[in-house]
Amino acid sequence: MKYTAIFIVLLVFLLLGCKNQSTTHSLRPAKGGKKYGSTYRINMIRGNPNGLDPVIITSKLADDIALQIYDRLITFDSLLNIKPELAKSWDISQDGLRYTFHLRTDVYFHDNICFPNGLGRRMTSQDVCYSFNRCCDPRTRTAAMWVFKDKVVGANEYYHNYGSPNPDTSFKSVKGIIPLNDSTVQITLTRAYAPFIMQLANALGCIVPKEAVVFYGQDFFKNPVGTGAYIFDSWKEDYQIVLRRNTKYWQYDNQLNRLPFLDTIIVSFVKDDKIQFQDFKSGNLDESFNIPTELFPAILDIETRTPKSNVDFVVQQKPAMLSWFIDMLCTKPPFNNADVRRAFSYAIDKEKISKYVLRNSPYQPAHNGITPPVMPGYDISSITGFEYNPALAQQYLSQAGYPKGKDFPQVTLSIYPEPRLIQVAEAVQQMLAENLNININIKVIQFAQLLDLAEAGKLQFWCTRWYGDYPDVENYLSLLDGSLVPVLDNQPSYPNSTRYNNPEFNTLLSKSVAITDIQTRNEMYKQAELIVTKDAPCIMLFYDMHYRLLQPYVRDYPLDAMNRIQIKHAWFAW
Repeated sequence: MKYTAIFIVLLVFLLLGCKNQSTTHSLRPAKGGKKYGSTYRINMIRGNPNGLDPVIITSKLADDIALQIYDRLITFDSLLNIKPELAKSWDISQDGLRYTFHLRTDVYFHDNICFPNGLGRRMTSQDVCYSFNRCCDPRTRTAAMWVFKDKVVGANEYYHNYGSPNPDTSFKSVKGIIPLNDSTVQITLTRAYAPFIMQLANALGCIVPKEAVVFYGQDFFKNPVGTGAYIFDSWKEDYQIVLRRNTKYWQYDNQLNRLPFLDTIIVSFVKDDKIQFQDFKSGNLDESFNIPTELFPAILDIETRTPKSNVDFVVQQKPAMLSWFIDMLCTKPPFNNADVRRAFSYAIDKEKISKYVLRNSPYQPAHNGITPPVMPGYDISSITGFEYNPALAQQYLSQAGYPKGKDFPQVTLSIYPEPRLIQVAEAVQQMLAENLNININIKVIQFAQLLDLAEAGKLQFWCTRWYGDYPDVENYLSLLDGSLVPVLDNQPSYPNSTRYNNPEFNTLLSKSVAITDIQTRNEMYKQAELIVTKDAPCIMLFYDMHYRLLQPYVRDYPLDAMNRIQIKHAWFAW
C-alpha cells in the first residue's frame, strides 16, 4: 500500500505538473470576433467504432463521429429541446400516425468520387426515403430496424421479404415512407408512438446518398458520405480518424458565419485515460473527456466536485443522461432465474463502488431503475431498486437452488478495456465472492466485439452502459422491451441484448408510448419500470456525471446531459 500511494502521488505530480504547450496556428477572422482555422484534437478511449454506416451504428463512440459527418432531419439544442436540421419544419396528424417533414432545399452532399465529376449533389426527399429504407433492409446488416419495427407501415413486410431466401425483388420500398414531392417526406405509422420523432435524431436518422452506398459497396461503413459540417478524410485503424471542414456547409451561426469554424478534426483512439489526460496537459489534445479515477481528488474536491485552485484548464460538469449496469442473459441458465438476478443485485454495494472505487465521481449510486434521475419531468424516487443487502442476497440465492453458492456454474463477467470498468468489475468480483461465495472470471473484450457478442446472445454476464439517444424514458425502457427480441436465438437482439421478456411490461410500455401528454406518459412509464426493476434483468451500478476538460482557448462548445459532441460551433481564441 505504501508503494502504491507513492506511485499515485508521483503520477499526479507528473500529469498535473505538465505545462500546457498548445501549438499556435494562424487563424482567420470571422464576424462577431470569432475565428476560423486550426485543428481540433480529441481522443476516444473506447477504441475504433464498428463502422460509420448509420444503419449499423450502435455505440456512442460511432454516433459521436457520425454527428460530425452527417446531418439528420431533427436534432437537439444544448438543453435537449428538439430543433430542425435537414427538416425545416414538420406536421404531425391529430391521431399521431402521419409525420410530414418539409426539407431544406439548400443542402448538398459532400464532394466525393462517387458522384459525377466528384461534385456532391443536392439532397432531396428521395435520399431521406432511401436512408430510412436501408434501416429496414436486412441486407444492410441493419441494427436500426428497432425504430421502425411494428411502428412504420410496411416496415415489417419489407424486412421479412429481403430476409427470406427468395425475396420478391419487385418490393421496392417501405409503404409507409414516401416522398410527396422533391422536398417533402411523409412517414405513416401503424400506431401512435409519441417518442418516434425523437428517435430520428439518433444515428439511424443520418441521411446518406445512394451513389456512395453503391460505389463503395461493402466498404461504405469506412467511407462515409453525408451532408454534415465535416467531410471524412481518412481512417487509420486503432490510430486515428481525420475529418476536414466542409467549405460548402449549409448552416450559419447567428452572426452569419458559415459553419464550421475549425479546419480539421483529428480523432485518436488511445485507450488509457491517464495517457489521454497527459496528452491533454501537454497540449496535444484540446479536450479530455472524463477524469481518471486516480486523479479525480487532485483536480476536483471529492465532496463538492469543485475544481482545485491549481487547475489551469476549463472543467465542464453536467449530470449525465447515462446509466451504468451489468446485463444478464435472461434466456439461459443461470440468469434465466429471476431469483439469481435478484441475489446478484442485492450483493453489490453500489454506494461503495460510487464513493470509494470511483472517488465520488458518479452523480449517484443506482438504487432505482434503469432510467437516470436527470430525465426531464421524471421523478425516479418512487422506483424502488436493490440497495445493498447481503442477507437478502443469500436468501434469494438459496431460493434459486444455490445455498451459499453451492453448485453455482462458472460465470464470466465480460467488459471492454475502459479503466473505470476494470475497477468496477474487480469490485463486483470481490463482492460476489464475499457475499454469495461465487467466484466469477473477468474477461476483457474490445468494445465493438463486446457489442456484437452481446447482441448475438453469446455473452452471459457483461458490464455496459446506456447513453440517452433522446430525452424520453422510452429510450431506456426499450432496452428491455421483449417485443424486440427475435424469435430465433441465432438472430441478433438489439437493443434488448438481455432478451428479457415480460408480457405485462411489454403491454404497459406499448400503451405508454401512444400517449401524447408527457406527464401522463411518464406516470405510465413508472408503472412499467417498477415491473422491470423487480425482475432485475440487469444489475444497476450508478448514474454518471459528465466531466469534460477543455483547453482555455476553446469557445462555444457547451456540454449537455447526453454529451453530444457538436464541434461545428466551436472555435479557438488566441
